[in-house]
Amino acid sequence: MSLPLLTILHIDDNEANRYIVSRILRNAGFLVVEAASGEEGLKALVEHHLDLVILDVKLPGLDGFQVCHRIKSNPDTAFIPVLHLSASFVKSEDKAQGLDSGADAYLVQPVEPIELVATARSLLRIRQAEESALKLAREWQTTFDSINDGVGLLDREGNLQRCNRALTELLGKLPHEILGYPHHDLMKISLGFGSGSCFNRAKETCRRQILETESRGRWFSKTIDPVLDEQGNFIGAVYLLADITDRKQIEQERAQLLEREQQARLEAEAANRLKDEFLATLSHELRSPLNAMLGWTRLLNTRKFDEVTTIKAMQTIERNAKAQAQLVEDLLDVSRIIQGKLRLYVRPMNLVDAIEAAIETVRPAANAKEIQIQTGLDPALGFIAGDPDRLQQVIWNLLSNAVKFTPKGGQVQVILQQVNSHLEITIADNGQGISPEFIPFVFDRFRQADSSITRTYSGLGLGLAIVRHLVELHGGIVSVTSLGKGQGASFSVKLPLIPILPKTSTGDQIHTTNDGQEIASENLPTLEGIRILIVDDEADARNFVTTVLETCGASITAVNSAREAIEAISKFSFDVLVSDIGMPEEDGYQLIHKIRALKPEQGGEIPAVALTAYARAEDRLQTISAGYQIHLSKPVEPAAIAGAIANLAKSTKEQRQGLGSRDEAGKGETGKAKKN
Repeated sequence: MSLPLLTILHIDDNEANRYIVSRILRNAGFLVVEAASGEEGLKALVEHHLDLVILDVKLPGLDGFQVCHRIKSNPDTAFIPVLHLSASFVKSEDKAQGLDSGADAYLVQPVEPIELVATARSLLRIRQAEESALKLAREWQTTFDSINDGVGLLDREGNLQRCNRALTELLGKLPHEILGYPHHDLMKISLGFGSGSCFNRAKETCRRQILETESRGRWFSKTIDPVLDEQGNFIGAVYLLADITDRKQIEQERAQLLEREQQARLEAEAANRLKDEFLATLSHELRSPLNAMLGWTRLLNTRKFDEVTTIKAMQTIERNAKAQAQLVEDLLDVSRIIQGKLRLYVRPMNLVDAIEAAIETVRPAANAKEIQIQTGLDPALGFIAGDPDRLQQVIWNLLSNAVKFTPKGGQVQVILQQVNSHLEITIADNGQGISPEFIPFVFDRFRQADSSITRTYSGLGLGLAIVRHLVELHGGIVSVTSLGKGQGASFSVKLPLIPILPKTSTGDQIHTTNDGQEIASENLPTLEGIRILIVDDEADARNFVTTVLETCGASITAVNSAREAIEAISKFSFDVLVSDIGMPEEDGYQLIHKIRALKPEQGGEIPAVALTAYARAEDRLQTISAGYQIHLSKPVEPAAIAGAIANLAKSTKEQRQGLGSRDEAGKGETGKAKKN
């Protein structure tokens, strides 16, 4: 591909000279634009893309010096080389004036063609070299500005000589406001840090220096890379400044994540150790009474003993069986707590009765160790709403621990008093005490102050965890204080004074199910004559409900799908529907929707109970909105479901009787109207 021809503007008022010079240039391969005056030449500069101007000095109007000055003064044309060519102004002073006016070269006529062409080519080569340098500089600056981090070039004193756009943005300044100034002063003013020490170290060592620092809530990285001459002398540096706040935040988050992971691993390892210790303790606690029980049982089966020895053997077997039963009960309670299935049967109760019953239970163990149990109980303070068995369990656990850890001849105090809106039970002893390090873990499951094989006291470390959960279920707080080893311990249970629940009209005690329905707990209600349709895809659940309701005298039809339920309703009449919600193919919502779409005489208004494992508040709202009258969540107590169905059947019957009475009254009024 041939290169484009270069264009030269030749300005000369002498036509003959213009012709000769132009012909020489054309023969040399240039395009030539001619002008006879300075004004014509300036106009041609606007109209053509020119690479060189050859300009006579002696011109009418504007002379050559003036034209050259205008060309070089205009930014659009200043880059075009100008060659003065004159036959009149040939002195050295004339040449100096021409060059001072901006000309790039000066030739005197007559000039040899070879010299003219060589000079023109030389000027054009210089022009092309300048353009290449400018292009390279522009490309370099573009690359410089495309770097996201701030970059600057420093002289040997640390003054900023060049910078990219990112650096000006970081410093919040324009280039002319920062060039020539010490870089560390600029950082100090704009970013709040910078002393020049990093630059000085780079200058002294001729090695890269990196500094990361926090300032004004942001993190920055500063790098100084020394620039050396051929002799290895320091002549400046490349300066890099980056905002690394995001990176630091990620590093911090990663470090926190690692720390949490390490903490979680430590906790998991500790939990595994606790599990292993618990299993070892459980094995010991189960095997120890088994050893005594099995041993005496075999002896009694193989040998004959006198009455005293036989009674002693039977008492030993009974005592160890009770100990094992308590261990199993504790394990079951913990399992219920973990699964959220431990329930309270709340009724009006006297705390004094529960405390005295617990004291009587532990009194034999206390008497055996000659421990005095001192009480301060006011019967008038003892009435609250609670679960008597569970609160007695709480008090028994605390009392048995107090007796267990109190030495022979010690004392245990039990005090009941009212503190503001709470009743407070305090059980204090002068026994072994608790170390300050173990106080925070006293109520944790499977934690024991001494879990070694040489420990003095038996137990699984579950009792106090159960105590805390039972107290919290009653809306109370349990706490412990101890001055340390050998200083005794004091446990405090605070229970809120809440309104005592009323008795039912029959005088039965009441309890609250997981759905809040109040159900008589003394006897299951009779459901004689009530026809019930049970729908549940789980056979065990279906059989359980069937058994409970048949025990109450109800007539039961049980099916395992919504489709079978619709078929049953189409064939038989039922008084109550009991349906599961989560079933395959069609769920309980789809079933009730289909039933409610039926006409009343087809069973569309059958009272419905939802019996489901979905127990959230939103689940309850959804079942009631779908068309069920009652929502019961699994697992359900027999009294709860029987009572719910009895109440539902009773209210439905009353509503129907009320409607029948109104219908009869309406007929009577109509009859009277017709008679009149």
